[in-house]
Order: sequence, then C-alpha cells, then structure tokens
Amino acid sequence: MDIQISYILDNRESQAMTYYRTKTKVQISMLSITIVFIIFSFIFVNIYTNNVFAAGKFSVEAKINLKSLSNPEKLKVVISTNGETETKYLTGNDLNSNTAAVSFEFNQKNNIVTVGSRDEFFVCAYALNSGTNKMESYSCVEGNIEHPDGKNTVSLGSGSEKTLSTGSFKTVSGGQIDNPTIRVHIPLSDRKDAEDIKVVAMIKGEIKSKIVDAQKMLKESKDKTLIVPLVFDKIPEIGAIQEGDLFFACVSANELNPPEGTECEHRKTSHTGHIHNIVAR
Repeated sequence: MDIQISYILDNRESQAMTYYRTKTKVQISMLSITIVFIIFSFIFVNIYTNNVFAAGKFSVEAKINLKSLSNPEKLKVVISTNGETETKYLTGNDLNSNTAAVSFEFNQKNNIVTVGSRDEFFVCAYALNSGTNKMESYSCVEGNIEHPDGKNTVSLGSGSEKTLSTGSFKTVSGGQIDNPTIRVHIPLSDRKDAEDIKVVAMIKGEIKSKIVDAQKMLKESKDKTLIVPLVFDKIPEIGAIQEGDLFFACVSANELNPPEGTECEHRKTSHTGHIHNIVAR
C-alpha cells in the first residue's frame, strides 16, 4: 500500500512539473511573439512615418549646417515647391547645435499642379543679425522631389559651390539694386496646350508670384515664349537687394509634365540695373 501511494504521489508530482514546464514554455513563447510584434510594429510605423505623413501631403526637411557661422542668432528659411511658398524663422534653441533642421509640409495637389517625383524646388537659409535683422550671409540649394507622398531631405550650409548648391554660407557686397524687376522667360513651343501657369520669383528672402493665362499670352507671343515680369518694389526686410544676390524663378502647371510639373532655375544679379532676366525652363 505504501509503495502504491508513493507511486501515485510521484506520478502526480511529475505531472505537475510537466504542466508547469509546459505553461512556462507557452508563456515564454507568447512573450517572445509579443516582443517581436512590438519590434516589427515600431519598424513599420517608423518607415511609414518617414514616407507618408498624411493623405495628400508631402514634406521637405532642410538640414542646415551651422559650423561656418559664428554664433548664429537668427535664420530666415524660404522654400518654394509645387507652386507653393513658405517662410520660417529659427532662433534661440533652434540654433544651439552644429545643425539646425526645419520641416515644411505641403499639399500634393492644388488648383495648378500635382507634385511628381521629378519636380524641382528650392530652399534658402539667410543668416541674420538679431539686432538689425539684416542678412549677413546665405546658403541656397535647388533640388528634386524624390518622395511626392512622403518626406524629402535636403542639406544646406556646407560643402563647395556646385551647380545646384551655393555650398557653405556666402556673403554679398555688391552695389544696391533699387526696385528690380525679375523677368521670367517661359518657353512653351513644346507645351502649347498649357493653360494656367503659376510663376514664382524669390530674391533676398522676398517672394512674388502670379498666375498667368498661358493660352492668352501665347496668342500674343511671336516665338511661343512667355515673359512674366515680377516687380520687387520694396526693400526686403533683411536688407536691400544687391548685385551678387542669388534669385530664383519657378513655373508650375500640370501641362508642363513631362518631365516636371514644377521647374526652377536660379542665377545671381550681375548689375545694379532694374531688369534681371531668367529662363525658368
């Protein structure tokens, strides 16, 4: 009888141990699955966040290298993309590290154009004296949209001067230009079906824009090139326009596709006269 009882107790103890081992394994497996799920969820959310912000939106983030600036106090950052423009200011804690970052969000579609993966844009950062609010130096870049449904990153303020970038921050010391007119030339011999075109020009952080009736202007044009004058009749808030200042012009319309719905060009002012021409496409 004692042997039988002992056998029963040993058997129950063995069963109990097996049960707890099995339960522990199941719990560990469930915990492992949960951890793996959390990790993959985090990775997915991170990737999704970097590529798609919200339905119908895209963004451009400017990363500005501040190492060439001596204790920067204020930056004015200007952008134009997809026929839209925006300006932001960076001060204080925004400028405490070697690199400042500023993000701009835009609609993928407006009444003129829908953003595409080869569309062009520009960003300029102006270093300002916090006391006078006047420009001390600038850095600009012209780029292409790579992610029309997500985040696009561009770098300013470093490197050597290239075709699409000024590289590190530059100064301007030329003579003053009063009331300049930027004449934007838009060749349309290959796009005679263009209708409304948004024209944007920027110089010294100031922006002018206009929507033109391309069909009407084409009828009045001999060589199928539109010429759109944009007058800068006020001194910019960051100082007078000077010879040597960089200026941009962009044109936007769905009919300009392909290759791009928005095309941009830039050049420097080369004289102190009133008229400054630029071919935008």
